[in-house]
Amino acid sequence: MAADWKLWIAGTRPRTLPASIAPVAAGAACAWAHIRALGVCTEQYPEPTVCTANRALQSALIGRFWPVVVLCAIVALALQIAVNYANDYSDGIRGTDDGRNVPDSDDEPFDALLGEPRPRKPQRLVASGVPAKRVLAAAGIAAGVACVAGLAAIVVSHAWWLLAVGVASLIAGWFYTGGKHPYGYAGFGELGVFLFFGLAAVLGTQYALAGTIDLTGILVAVCCGLNAMMLLMVNNLRDIDEDQRHGKRTLAVRLGEGNSRTVLAACVGAELLVSIVIVSALWPGWGVLLMISGIAVPLRMMRSAARHEFRGALMDAGYQTLFFAALIVLCVIVGGL
Repeated sequence: MAADWKLWIAGTRPRTLPASIAPVAAGAACAWAHIRALGVCTEQYPEPTVCTANRALQSALIGRFWPVVVLCAIVALALQIAVNYANDYSDGIRGTDDGRNVPDSDDEPFDALLGEPRPRKPQRLVASGVPAKRVLAAAGIAAGVACVAGLAAIVVSHAWWLLAVGVASLIAGWFYTGGKHPYGYAGFGELGVFLFFGLAAVLGTQYALAGTIDLTGILVAVCCGLNAMMLLMVNNLRDIDEDQRHGKRTLAVRLGEGNSRTVLAACVGAELLVSIVIVSALWPGWGVLLMISGIAVPLRMMRSAARHEFRGALMDAGYQTLFFAALIVLCVIVGGL
């Protein structure tokens, strides 16, 4: 039973979960910066009508801020888990995940120490023998949790147009590897995560909390999208041989390993440049210094990917995603003091 639960937990693909939580945190920080600015008004008597209206709006937005943040986080996490289970189901019935339990030559020194083989890649549920219908049901339950939390967030925030974003996110999650023509099998997975784990997640969160989006939110969304792309690109570089063998033409398969690493480096460079612009505006000096102090992580990620040390590369990609979100939160909090 314990092994079964461990397999289900592994099926959530924990290393991908930072890509769902980080955009919510970053979007919430952008929303807070906008809400805080509503209270900035020149002292006049009598107080201008616009200042009175802004203060009233600020009070209303602050009053519902944390409940909506929690609901947005639940949506993001549950939707990510639903997508992961759905991908497990789709890849499993196609046979794409076959061979994941073959030991990797890089793990042989560890095998001798542990006395047991280590899997080459994270185990998948269907490929490990779990009935496909159970995995699909788990994906449906997680998607249901995301829908309930999303509807609650929309009702509280009155951001009704986010219903369309939620529906689009569900459809995109399923057709990543599901359906007759999954876009994840055609090399558009990175574009999908950029749109939904970057733009939609950050800007949707900011709009739900602040009732608007701004340039800072857009730039932060771009960085979160690039971080999500990096995480998926490292994952697809790890699986490039198996994906090619099973006809899964990810971007890594289409470009080849060398060109894919070049694109990965371009994403790292673009993310760093946009990050400098954002942090310089939010917390000049110390914020930029903190950002520069974290450059070693994406550099190590690229080096690990080049050496086929994908376990470490994925950990660094996940850390980079969280680091950026934490940095934005810190810059908004401290930079606004």
